Amino acid sequence: MSEQKTTKIRRIISAIRDNDRFMVATHVHPDGDALGSLLGMKFILERLGKKADIFAQDKIPPEFDFLPQTRAIRSKPIQSAKYDAAILVDCGDFERVGDELAGFISGLPFIINIDHHVPNRPFGNISWVEQSACSTCEMLFDLCMSLSLAPDANLSSVLYTGLITDTGSFRFSNTNRRVLEVAAILVEMGADPVYLATQIYDSATPEKLKLLAQVLGTLQFHTGARIVTAELSRSMLANSSSSYMDSEGFINHLRSVKSADLAILFREVNDGLIHVSMRSREGIDVAKLAQRYGGGGHKQAAACRISGTLHAVRSMFVGEAVSYMN
Repeated sequence: MSEQKTTKIRRIISAIRDNDRFMVATHVHPDGDALGSLLGMKFILERLGKKADIFAQDKIPPEFDFLPQTRAIRSKPIQSAKYDAAILVDCGDFERVGDELAGFISGLPFIINIDHHVPNRPFGNISWVEQSACSTCEMLFDLCMSLSLAPDANLSSVLYTGLITDTGSFRFSNTNRRVLEVAAILVEMGADPVYLATQIYDSATPEKLKLLAQVLGTLQFHTGARIVTAELSRSMLANSSSSYMDSEGFINHLRSVKSADLAILFREVNDGLIHVSMRSREGIDVAKLAQRYGGGGHKQAAACRISGTLHAVRSMFVGEAVSYMN
């Protein structure tokens, strides 16, 4: 462990020991790592005798409902609450937590930022950003080790959830020996890999599959099928009686094309705003492409939001991606 990392962790441990009541929050449209680190931070604080309220602005995707204590997650701040500090997990920048939560948190006396995204715009009194980590949950595992705190079954399960979702079940390029060693320890401490994978990946509803069928019907191949794109419109959601959350993970179907070096999914958030998700093979840094539009993420998994119609944004961005690939 580097000296800089050790110093950051020591400062966070000191801040935790010096305070009693914490507000823990994660980013909008929470994924597996966001929820795993949100719940994980709550469990760590409670093991240390602290009080923790947890927040995520948007609804929890149904495939994560089974995780322990998801019902404790609130979407709006408790205006009457008096917190000593806030801990933001898996947020690439402060605004990612959502406007209402950000407004409340900005008035708190102490803020801790724990994240692994590229870029992370540092914020708070302590900012621990480790871009080499596969997930924020991996970072919380390191925090546990520094606290000499052995994860129990619940903590192991939520941290393992962050590991498998942010590594694509150990298929993405951020998978390495260390990640697998951490996963093995979490399994030894009580995480059930078969149960967790089944709940997360094998729990699709008929509505979700109907939506996927519509999205795959928009597939287009570019530059000799090196780039694969698809789109999701709001009308598709209505036609399939599904929700925006049901589309999480669809990008991986595009990424599975053998010839594809870059997969892009365009999702209509609302009229005039398009969410652009990207996945790439090693050697193509999509985080840099996302940063051109105010987004970010990781080298092989990134996203941004662009104003415009679905057709216009898709046409423009595909041209940008082709130039970027060349």
